[in-house]
Amino acid sequence: MLQRIRDGLHGRKWLAWFALAPIALIFIFWGGSSSLDFTGAANQTAAEVNGEKIPAADASKAWSEAQSRWSQQNDSEIPAEQRDRIQKQILDELVMNKLLELRLAKENYRVSEQRVLGEFEKIPAFKDIDGKYNAAIARQLLYSNGITEQEFFRQMRHQLLQNQLQAGIAGSNFLTPAETTRLINRQNEEREIEIARFDAAHFAGNTPPDDAAIQAYYDKNGDRFMSNESVSLEYAELRIEQLATQVVPTDADLRKLYDDNRANYVVEERRRARHIVIPVEGDDDAAALKQAESVLAEARAGRDFAELAKKYSKDTSAAEGGDIGFVQRADFAGPVGDTLFSMKVGDVTGPVKSQFGYHILKLEEIEAGEAKPFEQVRAELDSQYRSETAAGLFGDRQEAIATMLGKGENDLDKLARELGLTRGSIAQFLRGGGAEPLGSSTDLQRVVFDDSTLNQGKIGGPVAIGEDRLVLVKVTAHHKSEVKPLAQVRDEIVTLLTHERGVAAAKAAAEALVPKLESGEKLATLAPAAKATVEAARFVGRGDPSIPAALDTAVFEAPRPEGKPVVRIAALDDGSSALFVLTRTRVSDTSANPMLARQQGSMFAQRSGVGDIAAYLGEAKRKAKISTNPAVFGQ
Repeated sequence: MLQRIRDGLHGRKWLAWFALAPIALIFIFWGGSSSLDFTGAANQTAAEVNGEKIPAADASKAWSEAQSRWSQQNDSEIPAEQRDRIQKQILDELVMNKLLELRLAKENYRVSEQRVLGEFEKIPAFKDIDGKYNAAIARQLLYSNGITEQEFFRQMRHQLLQNQLQAGIAGSNFLTPAETTRLINRQNEEREIEIARFDAAHFAGNTPPDDAAIQAYYDKNGDRFMSNESVSLEYAELRIEQLATQVVPTDADLRKLYDDNRANYVVEERRRARHIVIPVEGDDDAAALKQAESVLAEARAGRDFAELAKKYSKDTSAAEGGDIGFVQRADFAGPVGDTLFSMKVGDVTGPVKSQFGYHILKLEEIEAGEAKPFEQVRAELDSQYRSETAAGLFGDRQEAIATMLGKGENDLDKLARELGLTRGSIAQFLRGGGAEPLGSSTDLQRVVFDDSTLNQGKIGGPVAIGEDRLVLVKVTAHHKSEVKPLAQVRDEIVTLLTHERGVAAAKAAAEALVPKLESGEKLATLAPAAKATVEAARFVGRGDPSIPAALDTAVFEAPRPEGKPVVRIAALDDGSSALFVLTRTRVSDTSANPMLARQQGSMFAQRSGVGDIAAYLGEAKRKAKISTNPAVFGQ
C-alpha cells in the first residue's frame, strides 16, 4: 500500500493539495525584490522583511531541492549563467512568503485547528484502500518525506490563510461587459502573415573557427565549462530486508503468530443465491413495492424462480435466471446482505429495499467457512514474522545510531561493526546528481553537502531513503567545481562558435530584406536569392501551434497594419531568424460557440483577480523594508 501511495506522490509538492492557481502566478507580476544586500553579515540569515529574519537553512534547503530537480530533468549541474537567476528567485519566494505571513498576522486572518485537521484528513495519500483517513499512513509518509507533523501542519495553516486572502481579493474583482468583450475580441484576433525562415545552421557554413577564436571564447566564458562539484564518500546503511534475513523464527514463534491471528486464515462462508430486482421508476416507490410483492407471491406459489427472474428482473443477472454466483458477506452491504446471510437453503424472501430497488431472494447453496491449517500458511507466517520482527529491530537500531552519534561517535567502521550496518563507498557523488546505489534524494544531498559533513569531517545522517532504508555518510574528499581544460571542451566551443556565426549571419540576411519589403517589394521574389524558405500568407491566431511560440509572440506584439504591411523579425529558439510581413487582421467569429465565450470571460475575470492580488502584494512590498543576502548560497 505504501508503494502505491508513494508512486502517487511522485513529482508532487505536498502543498499542491491546498494551493489555488492564482497565488502561483504572482511572480508574473512580482518581479525581483527591491533588496539591499547584507555586507559582512554572517551566513545565518537569508533575508529580512520588516525586521523578521528568514533563516539561512530555508534558502539552503530550497537551493538543494532546485539543484536536485535540475539534475533529474537535465542530467547535469545547473549552469553558471542560471545559478544567480535561480538563487535570486529562491530569495524572492522566501521574501514573498514572509511578507504574506506578516500581512496575514497583521490583518488577523485565522484558521481553526479543526479546519486544519479537516483538510489534513482529506489528503488522498493519507487514506487507506477503503478511502478512510489513516493516521499511521500519514505519519509514515511524512517521515519518509523528511517532514515532521508539526512542520506540515504549519505549512498547511499558512497555505489556508493565503487562500483566504486570495479569495477575498480576487472575489471582489469584476469586469464590465465592455471590458470582457474587448478582451475576448483581443484573444480571438487573427493576423495574416507571410513568413520567410533564415535557418541558422544553413548560414553557419562549413569553415571551422580558428585557434585564436577558440582560445578567446574559452578565456571569456570559462564559467560555462565548469566541472560538477562532487565528493568521495564512505557510507553505512541499514535495510529492513537485511535485518529480516537475520531473523530465524522457531516453530513456537510461528504457531503463536498463527493462534494470535487465526481470523486472518479463515476462508469465509460463501453463499450462492438468485435474486429478482424491481427498480423504483421515478418517485413511484409504492408501485415498485406492489410489483415486488406480486412476484414474491408467484415464487412462493412454486413458480420457477429462474424463469421469474428472466421475466421480471431488471438486473444484469436476469439472463442467467438471477444467479449471482457465490458471494461473501462483504460483497453485499446493508439489508440485502443481512437478509441473504440469515436465510436457509431453499428459502425465498423479500422484498428487500436497496439503492437499486426491491430484491426478491432465493438461497441456493452454502459453502461453510473453514480455517486454513497451520502447515498450509507456514510460509506466509514465516514471512510475516520476519517482517514484523525486522521492523522492530530497525527502530531499535535507529535509536542506537542516534544515541551513539549524540555521544560524539565519529568512527563509521565502529558504528557499522557494532550495529550491523552494511559498508560501502562511492568515488564520485555529484551535487544535484548523486550516485548509485544511494540515489540523489534532496535530503541526502542536503546532508552530504552540509558544512559539518563536507568541511568538518563529521558523520552525516542518518538519512531515510524510503521507509525501509537509512544511511550514514562520511566525506573523504571534496572535488570543487572548476573550469575544465580547453582540450576537454574544445569540440563544444567549436560547435558554439559555429552556431553563433550562423545565428548572426541568418539575422543579417533577414535584416537586409526589411527596407526592400517596406518599399513595396515582395517577399516571395526576394527570399530565394537570400537563401530563405517562404511560407504562403495565411491567418494565424494567438497561441497558434502551427508556428513557433517566439514567432507567435512577435506577430501579436507588432502594431496592426494601417495602410501598408508591417515587417518584423523574430529570433527563434534554435537561433534561426523568421522574417514576417503582416498584412491584415480580423476577429474570428465565436457566435456559434457561446460556451467558448463564457469560458474566455471567466478566464479573463480570473486573470484580473490575479492582477489585483499582485497589486496588493506589490503595495505591501513597496512599503516593506526588505534586505536579502545572496552570499547565503556560498559557491
